Amino acid sequence: MSIICVETDKCVGCNACVRACPAGDANIARKDAEGNLIIEIDDEKCIKCGACIKACSHNARYFQDDMEVFLNDLKAGEEIAMIAAPAIKIAFDGNWRHVLQWLRNQGVKAIYDVGFGADICTWAHVRYVQQHPEAKIISQPCAAVVNYVVRHKPELISNLSPIHSPMTCVAVYMRKVMGFKGKIAAISPCIAKIDEFHETGIIDYNVTMEHLRDYFDKEGIELPKVKIYSEFEFDEQQGLEGAIYPEPGGLMKNLLIHVPDMNVITSEGTEKLYKDLDTYYEQRDGSIPTVFDVLNCENGCNGGPATGVDYNRFEMNNVMHDVEQYARKVRKANRTKKGVDKQFAEFDEKLDIRDFMRTYQPKKINVEPVTERQIEEAFHILGKHTPTEKSYDCHACGYKSCRDMAIALARGINEKENCHQYMMNYIRKERQKVAEVNQKVLEMNNDLLKIFGELTDSIAQVKTEAGAIREAGQASSAKMEDIMTHMNEMNRLNQSISDSLSDINQSVEQYNAMTQDVEKIAGKINLLSLNATIEAARAGEAGRGFAVVASNIQELSKNSKESVSDAQENDEAIHQAITEVNEIIHNFSEATAEMLSIVNMTIDNVEKTSDKSHLIEDSMGTVSQMADRVKSVIEKTNDILS
Repeated sequence: MSIICVETDKCVGCNACVRACPAGDANIARKDAEGNLIIEIDDEKCIKCGACIKACSHNARYFQDDMEVFLNDLKAGEEIAMIAAPAIKIAFDGNWRHVLQWLRNQGVKAIYDVGFGADICTWAHVRYVQQHPEAKIISQPCAAVVNYVVRHKPELISNLSPIHSPMTCVAVYMRKVMGFKGKIAAISPCIAKIDEFHETGIIDYNVTMEHLRDYFDKEGIELPKVKIYSEFEFDEQQGLEGAIYPEPGGLMKNLLIHVPDMNVITSEGTEKLYKDLDTYYEQRDGSIPTVFDVLNCENGCNGGPATGVDYNRFEMNNVMHDVEQYARKVRKANRTKKGVDKQFAEFDEKLDIRDFMRTYQPKKINVEPVTERQIEEAFHILGKHTPTEKSYDCHACGYKSCRDMAIALARGINEKENCHQYMMNYIRKERQKVAEVNQKVLEMNNDLLKIFGELTDSIAQVKTEAGAIREAGQASSAKMEDIMTHMNEMNRLNQSISDSLSDINQSVEQYNAMTQDVEKIAGKINLLSLNATIEAARAGEAGRGFAVVASNIQELSKNSKESVSDAQENDEAIHQAITEVNEIIHNFSEATAEMLSIVNMTIDNVEKTSDKSHLIEDSMGTVSQMADRVKSVIEKTNDILS
């Protein structure tokens, strides 16, 4: 589980966290799906100092502690005692006693003063240095410093003080001397303490003061209204000078009370301390002090990242000054006439220093080694080629130098876009490209202006021609209507002729019938003549006159046949002529109908052409308006580009 977390939707990639972090590799720059820079945390390398949380003005970072688990276990009836760091007096100011009482009201079995554990811590340091006069130690009450050493400077582990921190010292005292078997929760101003508690296994919960304050606010708990039932602030013994441990140089002051000539120096704050630790390792000779008293936070634990308050140094000093004056009075009263410190004498009698000592194991961290060639390649990616470019060192990326940025890029934990100089060069190149594009756009716009001028002229010409087409179409339509009228008259005349020929055909048919009748009569007459001739021959002289009649009848029959034959021949000629006329009239009728259809189609097409000419004219008007608008926009664009 990550202790310090990032809300990526709030992170803007400003690199303030990278700049503040003493372990730069703990921050990894990545680009999200939209190409925005997001700074993530490598929990393995993070020392939990909280500097990034304070540095983040966008509230993108927050931390986890054991507050929720502690409250749940307390409600479940777990036997829990608490220890409270002296910084509680800063975090809750005049209400810190009410906080302790509220916790007791919730079922906490007892509450002990970490200041007393600090007194034990001082005693153990004094005795350890006396037993090991050659020792050169770095104090370790600050868990962030311990995390830094075991993760990033394992070569300094041998110098880390083997004495437990004040919190762990009081917890050991509770278990070893008082025999407490339950769980122990610490009211802490420190995020990193959670690592110390997990590694030592002596304290079970890191309950930070900030989250405790947040809980009171969320639940509407008004601390001044919490009634205090005990005049004693803590169970068992209260700390003396140990109560000033959370202020800068607190351990040094305590050590010098008991060993005034001890060589002790201090260093506080992320901007100074970790440089001093690098220098400390480089010295490795007699110039380093017996005790190097170090604190991650500039204002000591009173300004810890989990106190939840932001008092200035002067206000903190006022509170600690009163505490220190009270502790000195008590300490003075506890000395015997011979100057023996009763508290230390009691510790010597009751405590075993070995119970208050710890060992450290380096944390294996995978750091990708980089070669000079890879660094040069990274410089090349960043566009840094000259010594000046490689030492620009603007710190915008969050690193101390361009070289550090190049190393991070080579390790794959940062992006080239995080380099200010790279982005400036990139922007400069992009501006040049934009300028070139603008010039091309300007030239294209000028060409477009010419084209639109020609287009406007063409549109005007098309509009004129469309009008002419419309007028010609209207005239053609009128003429076609006249032609259609004459064609209709011709069609009617053709129909009349056809009707007349039909009557003639009918008369010819009747004539044919009459001719056939005459032909039949002639046949009968011829038969009658033949019979008369036969009878005249039989009658002899008596029938001579009858023979003449028969001869005349025969002649009449012959003439009738000839007439009928001539009539039939004439009838065939007439019938053939009429048939030919009918065929001509039929063809004429079809041609007339086809011509009428063509004329009708022509009229329709002319009307459609006229309508389309209207549409063309309207469309050309719209196009002309659009051309004017585009021309106006181009002119404005040219003005801007110029």
